[in-house]
Amino acid sequence: MPSDVELRGVRSGPAGNTASDAQIDAKTRVARAILRTLDTVIGAVAVAALVALVCIVFVNVVGRYGFGRSLMWSLEAARWLFIAIIMLGVPLAHRLRMHLKLSVLVDMLPAPGRLAAELLANVIVAWTTILLLFGGLTLIQTMGGVNVSLGLPQWARVIPVPIACGLALVYMALQGLDEGRNPFMGIVSIALAALFYMFGQDVLSGLLQGVNPAGLMALAFAAAMLIGTPVAFAMLFSAFLANLAGGMLPDAAVVQNLVNGASKFLMLAIPFFILAGALMNAGGLTTKLIDFAYALVGHMRGGLAQVNVVSSGLYAGISGSSYSDAALGAKLLVPQMVRHGYSKPFACAVTAASATLPNVIPPSIALLLVAAAGNISVGALWIAGIVPGLLMAGFLMALIWGISVRRGYGAGAARVGWALRGRAFLTAAPVLSLALLIIVGIRFGVVTPTEAGVLAVVYAFFLGTVVYRAWGVKSLYESVRTAAVEAALVGFLIGAASPFAFVLIAEQVPQTFARVLPEVAGNLLLTLILINIILLIFGLVLDIGAAILILTPLLLPSMVALGIDPVHFGIIVVVNLMLGGLTPPVGMLAFITSNVTGTPVHLVFRNILPFLGALLVALGLITALPGISLGLGRLIDAL
Repeated sequence: MPSDVELRGVRSGPAGNTASDAQIDAKTRVARAILRTLDTVIGAVAVAALVALVCIVFVNVVGRYGFGRSLMWSLEAARWLFIAIIMLGVPLAHRLRMHLKLSVLVDMLPAPGRLAAELLANVIVAWTTILLLFGGLTLIQTMGGVNVSLGLPQWARVIPVPIACGLALVYMALQGLDEGRNPFMGIVSIALAALFYMFGQDVLSGLLQGVNPAGLMALAFAAAMLIGTPVAFAMLFSAFLANLAGGMLPDAAVVQNLVNGASKFLMLAIPFFILAGALMNAGGLTTKLIDFAYALVGHMRGGLAQVNVVSSGLYAGISGSSYSDAALGAKLLVPQMVRHGYSKPFACAVTAASATLPNVIPPSIALLLVAAAGNISVGALWIAGIVPGLLMAGFLMALIWGISVRRGYGAGAARVGWALRGRAFLTAAPVLSLALLIIVGIRFGVVTPTEAGVLAVVYAFFLGTVVYRAWGVKSLYESVRTAAVEAALVGFLIGAASPFAFVLIAEQVPQTFARVLPEVAGNLLLTLILINIILLIFGLVLDIGAAILILTPLLLPSMVALGIDPVHFGIIVVVNLMLGGLTPPVGMLAFITSNVTGTPVHLVFRNILPFLGALLVALGLITALPGISLGLGRLIDAL
C-alpha cells in the first residue's frame, strides 16, 4: 500500500505548479481555489470519520471486556464509516496521484504515445466512475428497509459511492487546470466517457455477445494496466466490460459487490494498523527501534546494514506495511550508511530488501488480505509468518556480512555493552510491547484482529502524547489524514476485487485451475514450482494487494485439493509477491528508496540482485518445508 512519499509513476503531488499566482490566468486560480476548498473539506471529513471509527470500536472493546456489554450498533456503524472513508479517499487519491498504477511501460513511449495512453487511461477511469455513480444511484433507489442496529435507511450505506464519484469527476476536470499540464485532459476524458456511456455501450454490448466474459475481463484488465490505468479502476473497468459480454452483473450489482467486499469486519483492521504505524512514524517512536537494533547488531561486519534488517523486523511488529518501512529506512538509515562509507545504491538495496519483512512478520496487512481472500484464520497466518520472516532476515544478514567483508563495509565498530543494550531495550520496550499485545491477543482468541488494531492505535496515541510527547496537533492531523487516504486506497482495491472475483467464480475459472493444474504439473513438487513461477510473474507487474486478491481465490482450491495447508500456501503467496517489490518493472520498494534518496533506480535494481537471490533461496526452503511456516503454530497449540 502506498506510503506518503512521492513514488515515480504513482504519486507526483497535488500540484506541479511552477507559475506564481500573479502569472496564472483566472480559470486556473478558480480551479485551484475550488480544489483547495475540496481538499480541506474532504480531508477533514475523512479524518473525522477515521477518528469516529477508532472511537466506536475502542469503546465497544472497553465495554465488552471491561463491563461485559457491547454496543449492539457498533459493528454496523464501523462498517458504514469505513465505506465512507474508502469513498472519500478516492477523490483525494486523484488529487495526490496516489492511485497505484503501472506506468513504467508508458514512460518508454514517445511523447505522442504517452499522451494517447494517458488520455485513454483517463477515459477508462472516467467511464468507470460514471458507471459507479449511476450504479450507486440505481442501487439506492432499489434498496428498501431500515437497518435495525442504526435505525437508518439501508440506502444510507451506499450514498457515499455516488457522492464520492461526483467529487472524483470534479477533481479530474479541474486538476489539469491546477497543474498546468494538459489542462483540458480531464474535461475531454469525462466528455468522451459520458458520450460512450450514453451512446456507445449498447453497440459494444451487441458486438461482445458470445465472447467469453472471463477471457475478455482478463484481456481488458491487462490492457488497461499496460496503458497506466490505476489498478483498482482497471479491475472495475474489466468487470464492467465482462458484464457487457455476459450480462451477469448489472452496474448496481457491481456497486453492491464493491460495498460488501470492502466493508467486511475483518477489513477494519487495515485502517487501524496503517494509522498505528503512521502515529509511530510521526512521533519518531520508530527511532527507538532503530536505536535498539543498533545496540544489538551495530558492532557486526556491515553493522549499519545489519541494523537496517533488524530494525525492519522490529518495525514489522507495529506496522505491517512494507512501503512505509522502505520510506522510513530510506529517510533515516540510508543517509547514515552513506556517511559511514556504504555506497548509496547498496544502502538503498539493503533498505528495499529488508522492507519485505513487515508484510511477512505479523501484524502483516498482506496476510490480512490473504485471510480475507481465502477465508483463512488471521491468527494462524500471523503466527505462521514469524519463522519465515526470521529466516528471510537471517539470509539477508548473512549476505550482508559476506558483501561487507569483500567491500570493507562496517569494519571495526565497537561492541555495545550489555548495560547500554539494556537501556536501549527499556527505551524501546513500550513500542515493542505493542507487537506482543497484537500477536498474543489474536492467537489466543482474546481479541479479534480489528480489536487488536484499534488497541494498537490507542496505544500508539498514548505513547506519542503521554510517554514520549512526540508530536504537535498539526503533525498528528496530517498523520491521520494520510492514514485515512492510504486505508481508503487499500479498501477501494479490496472492493474493486469483489466483482472481479465474482466473474471469475461465475465462469468456473478457479474450479478449472483446481482440475487442470495438477494434471499439467504431474506431481506435488512440480505443482509447487509452477505455482511459485506464476506468483513471481504476477509479482513483477502487479501491486501485492491486487495480486493477492486476484490469485488467492484462483489458486487456493488447487492447493487444498493437493493437500497443501492453506496457511502454508498463504505464506508462499506473500513471500513470492513481496519479491516483486524488488524487481522491475514495478519494483515499488526499489522505486521508493530511489525516489526518497535521489538514487538512479537502475543502480538500486543492480545492487538488489544478490539480495533477491538470497530471498529466493529462503522462498525455496519455505515452499519445500511446510514446518517452517506451520511448526510454531503447532507448538503453541500443543502447549
